[in-house]
Amino acid sequence: MGKTLFKLFKLLIYTSVGVAIGLSVAFLDLSIFELSVCFLVQLAVFVLIHEFAHGKVAEMNGLRFTKLYAGPIIVIRKDKRFVRIKKNKLQGTYLGRANIENGEIRSDLEFDRHVIAWKRAISAGPKSDIVLSILCLAAGIYFKYPIIIVSTIVLDLAMCIPSYFYGDGTHYKSMERDDIFTVSVMYSNSIIGEDGISPDTEKYLVSKLENELEKTEINDDTIVSLSIAARTLLFQKILDGKYSGYRIEEIIWDVRDGNPARFKKMTDRMYFRNLINTAVLYYTCIENDLKKAQILFRSIKNTKHVNYVEKNDFLRSRYVLGMQNNKEELVSHKYRNPIFKGCKSLEEAEDKMDEIVIEYVDKMGFY
Repeated sequence: MGKTLFKLFKLLIYTSVGVAIGLSVAFLDLSIFELSVCFLVQLAVFVLIHEFAHGKVAEMNGLRFTKLYAGPIIVIRKDKRFVRIKKNKLQGTYLGRANIENGEIRSDLEFDRHVIAWKRAISAGPKSDIVLSILCLAAGIYFKYPIIIVSTIVLDLAMCIPSYFYGDGTHYKSMERDDIFTVSVMYSNSIIGEDGISPDTEKYLVSKLENELEKTEINDDTIVSLSIAARTLLFQKILDGKYSGYRIEEIIWDVRDGNPARFKKMTDRMYFRNLINTAVLYYTCIENDLKKAQILFRSIKNTKHVNYVEKNDFLRSRYVLGMQNNKEELVSHKYRNPIFKGCKSLEEAEDKMDEIVIEYVDKMGFY
């Protein structure tokens, strides 16, 4: 039912955009070219202010706002000031992004403060869209520029409204009602910091994540969040050379048996693939159980891996299963996300994982 409603909502959005453009061209005598230029300029402004709002509100609530990605440039921020600009390697995914980092999280009090700060930061983006939309509509009406009015309506229908309900809105709602998702997000946001995650913060968050994993029931409502948490913990178990434990394995096989159809959204299916690929590495490199790894791999071998993380995971899976010699791609970091270049803890973890994988393959003599 939820999937059908989501499709109907998207259809309504696309239809509304088409109708708005068609009516404006037919009855207001607007030029498609001029409308397109106005839309693109507004889009750039909206995205920039949307992301800046995320970062600024995060900073006001005790988090660190360190970079603002704006198309082809990255603006570096230190001591609450923008200090320099550098070129950005465009990836299609991040035309705009605020890089926000956590502080120390070593207690429940510090954890709760971070959660509140992140909720405020997440909601700041959509709120800035509302303010900008009102200002643009008011300006269009006051100065009698129908092209601004139409462009704003199209932008609201195409980006701002969906973001409020399904982008930042979904993220916010998940943090409101899903404890295990929230802990997973806090861990991820800590590990991608440029200064790295401290041992105390890592110990606290891993322990909290393990506790949430144990007490959360496996069902269709929790399976996505459990997959995220299990993948996070399993990755760390591989790095530490430890056995996963019953609960993580239970989630792995429940996810595999449920198949990707259980994961309704595109991003949810990404979490499915992330967990299975990591489990393949676990069963080969830690448990030395090639058969289990091969069984798991069958559920993802014909699926499309979309982003950098997925492609890198898929390379590793094929490599440890003796299917394709991807050592050169792994060593060159070809499929690592350049957005996270310089993130100390994350880079160290990825380097160690590559070492473990390569050592296993050399031992097996696949190539």
